[in-house]
Amino acid sequence: MSELDRDAMISVLQTAREGVMAMCDVGRPYCLPLGYVYLDGSVYISLFPAGRKWLCLQQNPRVCFTAYAWNEDRTQWLSVVIDGEVAMVSDMDRIRRVVQANMLKIGIDASSGYIERRMRHYEQALASPDGLRIMEIRASGMGGRTMAAVAGR
Repeated sequence: MSELDRDAMISVLQTAREGVMAMCDVGRPYCLPLGYVYLDGSVYISLFPAGRKWLCLQQNPRVCFTAYAWNEDRTQWLSVVIDGEVAMVSDMDRIRRVVQANMLKIGIDASSGYIERRMRHYEQALASPDGLRIMEIRASGMGGRTMAAVAGR
């Protein structure tokens, strides 16, 4: 096992499609997989303000987020672990940048009209107590490792 440098960690965060967010539910661990985008040193996710995850975050916004990837021949994995706090994003300019970064990450054509539809959706969502929220995981610490996929290599 070896440590990843900052550039390698950022590469994993920019290319991995999913990650896992761990929370604490009154002393019990709770994790869930999420799509995300990494932008300007933060991880951004979208959540509906309901359910166990939302209750956990309301009680304790501290989380641990992990993104991981394999090399091309699946002989080595790389992972990045971020400790931080979750906060809701309400600034529409920042939400636009997050949506644009996500479009680029997953390959949505910018000329498709998607950005305008998504922005209208988020404007309406922010006005609704049940609407989808963009959340920022503000990193307080980050580390990364790589290791051979088979023990002993």
